[in-house]
Amino acid sequence: MKKEFDHHLNLIKWIGIITMTIDHIGYFLFPQGRLLRLIGRLAFPCFLYSTIEGTQRTKHYGRYISRMVLVGILSMPITPNTINVIFLLVCFSLSLKYQRWTVLFGFLSLFTEYSIYGFLFGWAIYWFKEKDWKQGTLLSIAVQFIYGISLQSYSLLALVFFSIKTRIKLPRLPRYFFYVYYPMHQLVLIWLATL
Repeated sequence: MKKEFDHHLNLIKWIGIITMTIDHIGYFLFPQGRLLRLIGRLAFPCFLYSTIEGTQRTKHYGRYISRMVLVGILSMPITPNTINVIFLLVCFSLSLKYQRWTVLFGFLSLFTEYSIYGFLFGWAIYWFKEKDWKQGTLLSIAVQFIYGISLQSYSLLALVFFSIKTRIKLPRLPRYFFYVYYPMHQLVLIWLATL
């Protein structure tokens, strides 16, 4: 029996990619543009949500995590943070898959972009999605205090998109789209910033 396509997850991925692009346009081209960076706060939680889904759904976990590591490595010369967010998503995914090693992967996340904040936010979103949405919301709010009340706190708005099951049907993203798009769009923006 063929598994039904998940339009809600597809929507979350689209939100993540669009808001990430807006955020990076702000970062590379309009560093004083606070609004663009604010919109971009929605991207990271969307990718945490997608990582939860990807970890649970993949039939070939070794290939899944290897692709992420490869993209992280290939993106290192391009991304502002050398140990970029992809490595954080790798640590988070591994902690979901091999939960007895969660503390180890949490420690490794300290060296990545978003650090322990991103790792714990991922687990808060997991709790929101898989266990109890009220507890997950409280955990997500609590995690924001690691960063301090800042622009990053607007990432909590993504929880609204996670909880509302809409009927919006966007074009299906190609399977490996993100892996190519993540480094390439930053390369283009860096090139534009030099003009």
